[in-house]
Amino acid sequence: MILIKKFIKNCLSFFKWQKYALRNFANKRPPINTGPKNNLLKLHIGPGDIDLKGWINIDVRNLEHVHLSTDNIDLHEFSDNSIGEIYICHMLEHLSFIEASNTIDILYKKLSYEGILRISVPDFKIISDTYSSTGDLDSIKFPLMGGQDYPSNFHKSIYDQKTLFNLLKAKGFREIANWETEEVFGQSIGDWSDGYIKNGNKKIKISLNVFGIK
Repeated sequence: MILIKKFIKNCLSFFKWQKYALRNFANKRPPINTGPKNNLLKLHIGPGDIDLKGWINIDVRNLEHVHLSTDNIDLHEFSDNSIGEIYICHMLEHLSFIEASNTIDILYKKLSYEGILRISVPDFKIISDTYSSTGDLDSIKFPLMGGQDYPSNFHKSIYDQKTLFNLLKAKGFREIANWETEEVFGQSIGDWSDGYIKNGNKKIKISLNVFGIK
């Protein structure tokens, strides 16, 4: 009975994504997009509560705006070389180093030529520098270890710019560089890509934002 319910749930999720995907092929890409100039799909993996217009939301939680709910990021629902852009914000650190490496391989395979992988992760250098200067563990414990308010919201890996740049380069990405939320999306979109922690009256941006092109 449990297997039947799970099968039905997976089918409903797939048809929900398929309906969205077919509708999206007929629409123009939104003006804030920075990906290839075509009608390829865009995936937002681990969106949490953020619902970006024109993106397919993939999350472990079956939230109302999530088109595909799964805890396995193998993207078997999508053909290789078929995705124009993939955005993951504060998701990679929820994977172990081996899992993250394997996931980047999958994302590279699914992206089209000149497709963009856009990543945001907690910047370990900022976190460690903040703690070194303040000694305030409370201000950095959640960015470092995860919100820990639901089973999958725990961190398993850490990154600084050198580590993330080298990871993307090793996987075959080129033109690797930093990006800013407002430059890409035209405004803050409410996620951690431009999120901050407080140090007294000072706001410290906590994220490392990096993109690479296939």
